[in-house]
Amino acid sequence: MAENTARPRRRRSTAALERLESARRRRAEQLERERANERRIDEALGPFAEAAAAVESIERKRDSRITALEEQLERKLAELDRQKEVKTGEHHRRCDEVRADAAMEIAEWREVMSASVRQIRAAEVTLSATATLLGLPVKAVTALLRDSADDEAEASAPTSTAPKASAGRFSASGVDGAPPVNDAAPDSAVVDRKAPDVGDASAGVDERTAHQEMSD
Repeated sequence: MAENTARPRRRRSTAALERLESARRRRAEQLERERANERRIDEALGPFAEAAAAVESIERKRDSRITALEEQLERKLAELDRQKEVKTGEHHRRCDEVRADAAMEIAEWREVMSASVRQIRAAEVTLSATATLLGLPVKAVTALLRDSADDEAEASAPTSTAPKASAGRFSASGVDGAPPVNDAAPDSAVVDRKAPDVGDASAGVDERTAHQEMSD
């Protein structure tokens, strides 16, 4: 009787079986995709780690080379500074030599000018007239006469090792700071100029005296 009273087992419908099969396929496909993604991740991690290590190595080499180049630059700059100091010293020494040579030449020509002024003054030409004749200020003519007197005193004095005083008072710009000699009357022209005759100078003085007397 018990066997007869047991309820019969219900069979699933075809639609339900299809849904279950579809669910199993989707799950299997999902698992396969996940395994494929894991393989892709594993495959990507290896090259990434290798590339990261290579980048770090390159950066270390880069920093090391840059440091070496900077140190090399500092050494070169220090050497250039040293060479600059040497070249600057040589330049100053050469400039001093050029100035000394020019001062000696100028002093020699000033001696010629002093002799010419002394010769003109010996012809009884006044100081202002001499300055006008030579195109020089009166102060410059006075300095030339003073230097000429110093030269004569040194020539008559015992030999001394002291430097010549007249050479230090002259410069390329003029005598004792005075303007340079007029280009229209160079030193050579002063040397070659014939000194005025004493009689002519006296005649000029007499004429000025006569004019002054007439005006009185």
